[in-house]
Amino acid sequence: MTNLPDIQDTEPEIKIKINRVGVNNVELPFWLALQKGASTQIVAKAEMLCELNPRKRGISMSRFLRTLQPYLRKPIRRTVLESILKDFIENLETNLASIKFDFKMPIQIESPLSGNSFPQFYKCSFRSDYIYGKFHFYESVRVQYSAYCPCSAALCKARGQGFPHNQRAFADVVVETDTKARIWLEEIIDLVVDSVKTIPYPIIKRNDEAYIAGIASVYPQFVEDSIRGISSKLRVKKYIKDWFVKCTHEESIHTSNAVAINWKGVEGGFNENTYI
Repeated sequence: MTNLPDIQDTEPEIKIKINRVGVNNVELPFWLALQKGASTQIVAKAEMLCELNPRKRGISMSRFLRTLQPYLRKPIRRTVLESILKDFIENLETNLASIKFDFKMPIQIESPLSGNSFPQFYKCSFRSDYIYGKFHFYESVRVQYSAYCPCSAALCKARGQGFPHNQRAFADVVVETDTKARIWLEEIIDLVVDSVKTIPYPIIKRNDEAYIAGIASVYPQFVEDSIRGISSKLRVKKYIKDWFVKCTHEESIHTSNAVAINWKGVEGGFNENTYI
């Protein structure tokens, strides 16, 4: 059986470089390092890709998973991802490799007044690229909040009747830090929460609901207000090399959603084509 042909190593009929080829939708467990020093086991969906030169017909798709196997017992962090990609480069005989983990991170959220605590899951991702000897590491989170419409509030106040409408809203944030710097996923979440103020809770009682409604009335916000607030907090973090934000307000009185997109503006960095 050792003499079976390896068709993938033969030359293709059409000799064109393939920019990215690999596997995705790979479910796997991994350990996530947390800001407070502990770690938790997460189930993620992974995508692993590499560049394929023009004279090679294909790659060994299972080689991605075999390379990843010994890392499944280690907490995933920037340095570990860099090691994984270097192994991809060597094992797949390529100059470019990338890996992305999509997962949900649990955080205990406590109700503001009643003190009820319950886990809330945040959609997150790690993405790393190793391109011709240069390593990049990106972190992204999605944070839900609510948006109390300033226009609706002003109209109700002017008329002396009615109730301003609220919108379920989401902030998607992607950051790239400098080589020696680190930002935790929890820090990104806290940055968004500190900006928008109006967040949901898994468990609330009546006193919590009254408190949350009061906060919303103090901080009414259009989608433009939300993204400006988040952007301003990202801008002052000098160790964040690049960032991209997308805010989506799911309208309650319109059939459309309100969307705002912003990025730092680094040359060659995130732009309007950044994928979230």
